[in-house]
Amino acid sequence: MNRTSRSCRWVLCACLAWPIASLDVTPLRGGRAYAADYFLTIGGGYTREANQASLEANVLFFQQVLIEKHHGPRTQATFFSDGIDSTSDLQVLAKTASTGNSSASSTPDTGMPDTGMPDTDMPVTALLEQLYSFRGGGQSVEYRNHKIPNVSGANIPASIHASLRSFSSSLSAGDRLIVFVTAHGSEAKGRNPYNTTISCWNNQQISAREFAGWLNDVPLTVPVVMVMAQCYCGGFAHAIFSEADSRQSFADGVRVGFFAQQHDLPAAGCRPDIENDEEYSSFFWGAFVGRTRNGKELPSADYNRDQKISFAEAHAQAVLFSETIDIPLRTSEAVLRAFSRIAGYDHRRRDDERTDERPDERPDDSADDSNNEEPSDTSAAELAAMVGTLSQIMASAGPELKSTVRGLAQQLGIDEGAQVPEVFARFEELRQRGREIRRTGFGSRRSRGSGRRELREEISQSWPELGEDDWRNADVLRSDQAELMVSIRDLPSYPRFRENQQRREAAATELEQLELREVKFQRLINTLEAIVLAENLPRTASPEIVQRYQQMLTIEQGTLAK
Repeated sequence: MNRTSRSCRWVLCACLAWPIASLDVTPLRGGRAYAADYFLTIGGGYTREANQASLEANVLFFQQVLIEKHHGPRTQATFFSDGIDSTSDLQVLAKTASTGNSSASSTPDTGMPDTGMPDTDMPVTALLEQLYSFRGGGQSVEYRNHKIPNVSGANIPASIHASLRSFSSSLSAGDRLIVFVTAHGSEAKGRNPYNTTISCWNNQQISAREFAGWLNDVPLTVPVVMVMAQCYCGGFAHAIFSEADSRQSFADGVRVGFFAQQHDLPAAGCRPDIENDEEYSSFFWGAFVGRTRNGKELPSADYNRDQKISFAEAHAQAVLFSETIDIPLRTSEAVLRAFSRIAGYDHRRRDDERTDERPDERPDDSADDSNNEEPSDTSAAELAAMVGTLSQIMASAGPELKSTVRGLAQQLGIDEGAQVPEVFARFEELRQRGREIRRTGFGSRRSRGSGRRELREEISQSWPELGEDDWRNADVLRSDQAELMVSIRDLPSYPRFRENQQRREAAATELEQLELREVKFQRLINTLEAIVLAENLPRTASPEIVQRYQQMLTIEQGTLAK
């Protein structure tokens, strides 16, 4: 597991041997005049049908940010979809498609259609898109070749690993390895719930465990910074441990990361259109240039007012301002959740509440994990508790965490003098309303029916060409559709279909807003937990773990422009 050629020392902690790398995270004072950054970008889908234009836009934006803000030597390798192949591999929104309502930015890529009113210019086309969406229709898409410049190759594990090995042979003290992933991901399989995956071209995968092993080739004097925005990417936060398993030792080298989403949840993004840029990496990289991927101006992320934007501040920017379903996290938080505790409070139950599972019904993945045991000489009375006002809790936090608490509380209409139990009570009220809408707001198909199938049949009977698979090419759609739409509204099933649609639209709109607020509450609670866990870490963990945590914080406070 540990190479003898590496400089590390062993300490005993909780019956486990923990290697602590001899990593100097202070700026160079001698030797080479400039240290270099090595950038590894992994992007795109696993097939052309899952290779959306938003993924390409994320890579292009990242490259532009580097041009504007990264100063000094850098080496780049970019792996995207099918690489240099000239085949049309990128899914884009068809130019003739009805855009409808594109407000569903907070939802993951589920294939569900928008449900807005028919387009005023093509009302029948828009209506048929809705009617046929559940049998393979939906947004009209087309394909073109991706436009990533200087692409190194296809997004396949073998090529990525080879590039990483090449990087590792060139990396030296003072360099950094920065990994950016904007792709798809999948849940973990097996006993380790954090062993999630990056989905690669031709349906290949890279697991968190495998990737953690690849990073072992990186010299111990070189920190690794990961920025990942795929579904279930939070599992890769555990790449700080050997084999991405918190029951084992820390990895020899120091690694940090910033992740769009938790290990057990899908992430926002992955769209065939690029008009909506509400996703984590747009705000993370946008923090360095003051704008999102599409040019929306962002407030300054310089929370400590040192005239620089750190990775930690960029992460805070995304937590504060991205209106998505994502609940971002960073690797230092993973350390806190593994080794720290809060008096009278189980911070791990937040996972149960996100999935609406009862704790006694959820498999306890950490039941045999000695890392989660409190040291015998630490009493609950010595630990900080999840009590007091927001102002009192954030008093011990750094600038970016204070700004996160303050900003989220303001967005949620919570006073900084509010007690923590009040925050939880309001959160539970919101969740209860969401459960009620899910239960009753969309109605029962068995009892009421949506009218969708009946309206499709009536349209097909009146205009047979609109019932064919290639209905978009029907001659009847080439003329002014307004008159045709009037005739469709006169069909017997249309009133019931429209009434049901309006009811579902209203419920969906309310539920979407509730879910966004739920996410903001969860981000606020996670931040409060992280602050208290950080305060307690020296009381629950060994000095060596605290030292590793401090090393990680130092790297997280690094900036893009070294």
